[in-house]
Amino acid sequence: MSTAIYQAIDPAVLMRLAGDRSTFRVLAQTFMEHAPELFRQLVSALQRGDYAAIGRLSHSLKGMTTLVGADRLTAQLQALEVAARSQQPAETPELGRLFMQVLTEVTASVEDDSIAA
Repeated sequence: MSTAIYQAIDPAVLMRLAGDRSTFRVLAQTFMEHAPELFRQLVSALQRGDYAAIGRLSHSLKGMTTLVGADRLTAQLQALEVAARSQQPAETPELGRLFMQVLTEVTASVEDDSIAA
């Protein structure tokens, strides 16, 4: 049992996709293993102004954040992707903070037995 309060994700979104607790944990672990590196690469691409990489990485990460119900982060990634296609910068001032909050909440959800199928 957990007293986790989710503000950046909706664990029910992933649970509906997973269907059971075991699959939920595997999918959450996959997010925790792969999303930080994608985010690191995205930040690097943003610093370089590499619009092709920004578009590709924001699209990939957006798919992962959609699965964990991270709507606000998904919206910012969508804005980055659209702007990158036009080779324009996008304002995403909360990107880093939101990513860290999502990662923290996904990590907490792995042990949260109150999330039911």
